[in-house]
Amino acid sequence: MRLPARGRTASLAVRVVSLLIAWRYRLAARGRVRFGKGFVCNHRLVIRGPGRVIVGDGVNAWAHQEPTRLITTRPEATILIGDGVRLNGPTIVASERVEIGDLCILGSANVFDSDFHSVRRDRSTNPEAPVRRAPVVVSRNVWLAGQSAVLPGVTVGEDSVVAFRAVVVRDVPAGVIVAGNPARVVRELDQ
Repeated sequence: MRLPARGRTASLAVRVVSLLIAWRYRLAARGRVRFGKGFVCNHRLVIRGPGRVIVGDGVNAWAHQEPTRLITTRPEATILIGDGVRLNGPTIVASERVEIGDLCILGSANVFDSDFHSVRRDRSTNPEAPVRRAPVVVSRNVWLAGQSAVLPGVTVGEDSVVAFRAVVVRDVPAGVIVAGNPARVVRELDQ
């Protein structure tokens, strides 16, 4: 089936914009950023930091409101985005590793693998106070709704949903909906 002329033009324009933006990030990052086939984005994509960002095939990062931010804070940090993922304005910050599984949907969620600062009592006077860092894994086919947060060391199980404004501080089992602060299971998903 052929697209109408307008659809072909829009599709071509999206591909051209996406290729130019991806090319700019590849050039600026000098090999630290990789995009899979069929990557789509607009000017609301922000990639920063000294670490690696690897984006799978068929990823759609065409954000509508908030920009999609993929930020690494250390050279050894990695953000790994699986195939077929939809990124609509999330902020993902990695100091170690953040993995987003295939077919996930991320609204304007926040995913952090670090607390960014120490929570010890001497944090304001001790520049060597330890900062918690722990990898985050968002498994296959997970939906992170808008304004939700996934914090260091968490694994979100396959097929689960993290509700609007939920704050996930511990692992989420597969096939459930979690909500609240701290997030808790509110029900299992139907098959």
